[in-house]
Amino acid sequence: MMSRKRALFCLLFICGALCLLLLCDRYCPAGLRFSRESGFYEEPFTLEMTAPFGTEIYYTLDGSWPDENAILYTTPIYIADATPHPNVYSMRTDMADDPEYKLPDYPVDKCTVVRAAYRDADGNFGEVKTESYFVGYDTKKGYGDMNVVSVVTDPENLFDYDTGIYVLGRKFDTVLDENAEPVWENANFYNHGIAWERPAEIQIFSTERETLLKQSCGIRIQGGGSRSYLPKSLNFYARENYSMAARFYADLFGTGYMADTVTLSAGGQDTIAKFRDMFVSTLMKDRAFSTMNYEPCVMFLNGEYWGVYWLTERYTDTYLGYYYNVDKDNIMMIKNSELTRENEEDWAVYNSMLSYLQDTDFTGEENYESLGYTIDLQSYIDYYAAEIYIGSSADWPGTNEAFWRVRKPDENGEGGAYEDGRWRWMLFDVNTSSLREEAVEKDVLKHARKSSPAFHNLCQSDAFKKQFTLTLMDFANETFSVENTEPLIEEWLALMREPLEAHLTRFLGDRSLYRLDEEVADIRMFLKRRKPYVAQHLKENFELEGQLVPVTLETTDLDAGHILLNTITPTFDGQGKWRGEYFTDYPITLTAAAGEGYRFAGWEITDGKESNLVTEISMELEIPDNGIHIKAVFEEEGT
Repeated sequence: MMSRKRALFCLLFICGALCLLLLCDRYCPAGLRFSRESGFYEEPFTLEMTAPFGTEIYYTLDGSWPDENAILYTTPIYIADATPHPNVYSMRTDMADDPEYKLPDYPVDKCTVVRAAYRDADGNFGEVKTESYFVGYDTKKGYGDMNVVSVVTDPENLFDYDTGIYVLGRKFDTVLDENAEPVWENANFYNHGIAWERPAEIQIFSTERETLLKQSCGIRIQGGGSRSYLPKSLNFYARENYSMAARFYADLFGTGYMADTVTLSAGGQDTIAKFRDMFVSTLMKDRAFSTMNYEPCVMFLNGEYWGVYWLTERYTDTYLGYYYNVDKDNIMMIKNSELTRENEEDWAVYNSMLSYLQDTDFTGEENYESLGYTIDLQSYIDYYAAEIYIGSSADWPGTNEAFWRVRKPDENGEGGAYEDGRWRWMLFDVNTSSLREEAVEKDVLKHARKSSPAFHNLCQSDAFKKQFTLTLMDFANETFSVENTEPLIEEWLALMREPLEAHLTRFLGDRSLYRLDEEVADIRMFLKRRKPYVAQHLKENFELEGQLVPVTLETTDLDAGHILLNTITPTFDGQGKWRGEYFTDYPITLTAAAGEGYRFAGWEITDGKESNLVTEISMELEIPDNGIHIKAVFEEEGT
């Protein structure tokens, strides 16, 4: 047995070794360490930094890259609410030529950004560490139940006169047109491509103020004409040369998707409400075209409050691969008439599809049926019907249009549903002319026929007109009905009103919300008035001869099952009733699905003259000129 003396010696040795390890960790850490991580703190604190023995720590507080010209760390840094510090980046006047933009006349909210690196005896710098500290934000207004994003990059990346991506720049100031006027396209922020990508750090905090993502990445300006606005939308790119990761490994949208690129969208042309893109995409989640997910957030740029944004997915091969369970390397995607990957064979396939849609006579039944082997027809119809209903026309169709297919289809029928090689459509950027009062009466169906030869050609087909008419009226009766849209508007207002007040105060100098209220009223007015004009445009463009008549549905039990009407699942009111309108030119299709513990007994159909019971679960039904009432009868099993 071990003697007591020896045991005591071993215990002392172990304790000494542990102390030595702790001291080494304290004074000779493996790398640069901060005593506090990024985050939200109620009270001020002192921040300590440690680095390997024999090195010096240099740090910055303005987002710039730490080098020998930075601050030499000698004592702990006092971290408090940085809001009282002078505004810096928000006071620049070279980020836009927008007369509406107002320099803030008050201290904007701020966080403390600390960027640090150690330098060894040979003058070599180690890896840069970046942290963002928010102090006292538990009592601040304007954040609500929203994520907070801190974006940090060397100020020169954004504001350098020649190379900064966020400013007008030298070329804009010096190169004039023939009338001695500046040319917007010469502004730095109008430049595209990887040459105008800059390194940055993005950190996203959840509504519970926990870190969702902290990663180095690339940053670019996003958008078309909205690049001249303030604030600007930004794209972020995960690349291995920034962080050894080609994805943002965080579930940012609650879907499990690990994106390779995301956007912080400022709303494009929707500068006040910042609502339209998210609103339409949310309403269209169950349709046959792609939509993106959105998460509201407040962004800080190099420590200064930079307004309300939507963290948004981007259409990429990675996006399509994940959501449609296809090989991302086997994807062909067209966006704004450009291939996302240059490939001569892909161009040939794309041009062949366009020629096929534009030049084929689809009035015959055989050709129209064969069309379904080239495109997902419901996807195409859903997409065009949606754009038409919301009033898109300013830069659509042609621009702001995207579609995709797998490059090499599965020919054995062993692949997934989306490996059939058919083209499918993608909705994005509907913030320009959509959902605005001036578009309520606009005949966008006529506009689309004039602007798209393919769509015009398809409109010659009676079968296409039938499917399109039923789909568009489905949207009018259910998807964009006031009953369906108003709850989403109210939910959005409850979440966004206070943050948008802070945003509008920051960028427009207007502390009231009358402009937001005007935008919301505009959207509501559009939704309230749009339906009869869409119906009239259908009648005129498709030369419909029938009448627009009421179709009412009823169910015996709201919990007993559901009904599919054409392409929608009607939302019944508290009394189990639903009302819509359809043209008598085309029959409607009904399908019943009983819930657990129930069975479907039949349809009670009343056309104003007589009632009868039809027991088929699915049926096609002609609509009489006086309208029709249909009751779905469900019964408990065993009765």
